[in-house]
Amino acid sequence: MEFLGYGDQYLSAWAVKLGHCPNPVTNFPRLKQMTVSEEDVFLCAYPKVVDETVVSEEDIVRVSDGHGNVMEFLGYGDQYLSARAVKLGKFPNPVTNFPRLQQMTVSEEDVFLCAYPKAGTHWTWEIMSMLLQQTAQYHPEEKETHMLEFHTPERLEALEAPRVFNTHMRPNNMPEQFSQKRCKTVFVQRNPKDVAVSFFYHCKDKIKFTGTFLQFVEFFMTENGPVYHCPWYVYTLEWEKFIKENPLHPIHCIMYEDLQKDPTGEIKRLSHFLGKPCDEELANQIAEKCSFQNLKLASETVKNNDILSNSLYRKGKVGDWENHFTVALNKKFEKYLQRHPTMFQYTYEI
Repeated sequence: MEFLGYGDQYLSAWAVKLGHCPNPVTNFPRLKQMTVSEEDVFLCAYPKVVDETVVSEEDIVRVSDGHGNVMEFLGYGDQYLSARAVKLGKFPNPVTNFPRLQQMTVSEEDVFLCAYPKAGTHWTWEIMSMLLQQTAQYHPEEKETHMLEFHTPERLEALEAPRVFNTHMRPNNMPEQFSQKRCKTVFVQRNPKDVAVSFFYHCKDKIKFTGTFLQFVEFFMTENGPVYHCPWYVYTLEWEKFIKENPLHPIHCIMYEDLQKDPTGEIKRLSHFLGKPCDEELANQIAEKCSFQNLKLASETVKNNDILSNSLYRKGKVGDWENHFTVALNKKFEKYLQRHPTMFQYTYEI
């Protein structure tokens, strides 16, 4: 192996030759003389203190939908992510990372956006970022850069304020300081039929689900055993319980369909909750910038997009479930909803 070093510390000579990093022989002495501020914070660690991409075969949970479609998950706290994505290094292994996320340091100023997958997380996160920045300008990064389950605590803690963390986590997997410090929380809900349709296409792309829509909905309605992320009704009822049992925790609930019907009004309500001024002009500007087509375009042209989030934008419509549900499937889904009633009133068409 070929190294270049200074002060008994060595880097790859190959990486230096390729321009990936400066030559430590000349750069390390200059770094010792650099100017720092009393406000700067330094994170020190040996390389790969925790390798979050290591996957043990015994940790992989293999789930069949009963039709020959087998999915591989890694989970912690009854919540599951794609084993394939972890192996590819797209995000840390939840088996080791989720316990560490529970111990991460958060600030009272941090805001959390919580939603089940495909309930409107991208949309709401962009609106919240604009309100906190007091400008109708897109955040330069995608919301995945601030997504809890996609990063280690060290990476998240290093993000600059104001921070809008977003997550699909169940309450039991959230950082302990989230509830201790009563961080402001925005909880987004969407009618579960449209969630199921959007989640179907998401899973076809992200976890390579190969079954039919009917087979997927049967998987979506699973009441025993693991499913991707977690069952919709479990997630919804657990957050409903958290809201009821923590009346002093500031939580603002948004319905996806209400945001579709009256974006300006909902943006103003959200700004009031966040404690940020928002007049009619700014609300209209944000509503326009955060329309579905404009957000999709921004994902393709404005964002520092390394994860192809534009593939997550499909239709964004209310009522698309009617193009996918048969009469028989709809009756079966209605019975599923009756078995698991929630406090939320859902709108299925506008």
